Amino acid sequence: MPSVFRGVVSLLDRRSSERVKAIWETLDRELGLQGVFIMPFPHFSYHLALEYDPDGVIAALETLARETPPFDVRARGLATFEGKWPVIHIALARDPRLRAFHRRLWHLCSPHARKESPHYRPNSWYPHISLAYGDVRNAVPLSRRSMREALEILAPGDYRWKIRIDNLTLVGDDGTVQEPVRTFPLRGRARRPGGERSPRRVRRPTRRSSRS
Repeated sequence: MPSVFRGVVSLLDRRSSERVKAIWETLDRELGLQGVFIMPFPHFSYHLALEYDPDGVIAALETLARETPPFDVRARGLATFEGKWPVIHIALARDPRLRAFHRRLWHLCSPHARKESPHYRPNSWYPHISLAYGDVRNAVPLSRRSMREALEILAPGDYRWKIRIDNLTLVGDDGTVQEPVRTFPLRGRARRPGGERSPRRVRRPTRRSSRS
């Protein structure tokens, strides 16, 4: 059982997860790139911290999951982060709904976090699905050569997907691997275009015919 919570993510739907896992397996087979296997489940992240107060962050995510219906995000193509720790990733469209959701999550989770990652603040957040990066545990970044070769392998692919998001998930860290430790299904009711919530369907009682 992981000893400490490290982040808040959404797990991808089954089809998208299979696509991402296939990419990871190709890069491992062709180039030996295994850095992403420190978090060996397809996802994208909203909030990362050194640790969280368990009771506080669980209550925050339960609240947010209860009021949020499942929603779609759109992958918009292959991209990279440059710098000391290069990352090859699939960029996600940061549309108004996703930005508002992330902002709400940030404000709910931040009071219960210690040493948050500044890269996930609302004004800095760049949602993405990681495909390749270096060995984080041993502080070995992705080399320029590996990055170039990986991009050559990935370039022909199609990365414009629609992804269904139906959960929030807490990730834990046991010092070796990070893994999902608690998932909160999104169970809010969808809103109609006019802003009203969709009504629940009420079953009418069956009338019994009276006999004289």
